[in-house]
Amino acid sequence: MKEEIRAILLQYTDDTYKEFSASLVPGAKPLLGVRLPQLRTIAKDIVKKGTVGDWRDVIVGCGGENEDIYFEETMLRGMIIGYGTAPKEISCKEGMDYLERFIPQIDNWSVCDSFCNSFRFANRYRDEVWEFMQPYLYSDKEFEVRTAVILLLSQYLKYDKDNKKIPRNRYVKMEDILLNTSNEKQSVSTKQKYPYLEKILKALNREFKQGYYAQMAAAWTLAESFVCFPYETWRLLAEDCMIDSWTYNKALQKIRESRNPDKEVKEFIKNHKISV
Repeated sequence: MKEEIRAILLQYTDDTYKEFSASLVPGAKPLLGVRLPQLRTIAKDIVKKGTVGDWRDVIVGCGGENEDIYFEETMLRGMIIGYGTAPKEISCKEGMDYLERFIPQIDNWSVCDSFCNSFRFANRYRDEVWEFMQPYLYSDKEFEVRTAVILLLSQYLKYDKDNKKIPRNRYVKMEDILLNTSNEKQSVSTKQKYPYLEKILKALNREFKQGYYAQMAAAWTLAESFVCFPYETWRLLAEDCMIDSWTYNKALQKIRESRNPDKEVKEFIKNHKISV
């Protein structure tokens, strides 16, 4: 089965894309140069059509003859887990087993982010996945932390108590972030509607020393939180903030790079950068 999957992947190699991608994913396994849309198509065919057999057999752990040689093999495995565990008939235990087995295989930001964005299983078992991810969220390993944080960003942050996903605010103005009584009252109902918001912000309010990709994940998540929940996020950044200075400054930078905050907000945010 492993050789069959490699043969499929080899049909779609692109040397130009391979060279481009290799520069963006340092430290990853050797790349074949298969584009992500094609990998998604292959993964969906394996799950829905059984093109190489049962998808569960395809994602059996690595090691020995099942060892991933190429970047795309690991990426494909993550996509298959995402698509395979999406149906309601997949039990909590089964989905969690696949998650636990796959996390140690994540060794770069690209596989991490693609997997987290496809792992819709978390939408059905929010409390269970949240509890499971706690040791990874506070791990000393860079990509364990990144995986946990990106899961919070992709599968938790923007979902309300009815499991409906919200869009970003189109605009963020100074009045949205002022630390006043009116915004505080509104924040009470916001936290009731989005039960994981306060938990996420609390989990992010700490130093991130595990490495660049963990820090970037935290900064990215804080910036996304700001454009969705500007008051709550700014309150964290402005009061009793325990985030390390690099991650803090990077979060402010990413907020300023967003189109959503207006000019006044961006200038205000810029003035809060920490000198290091």
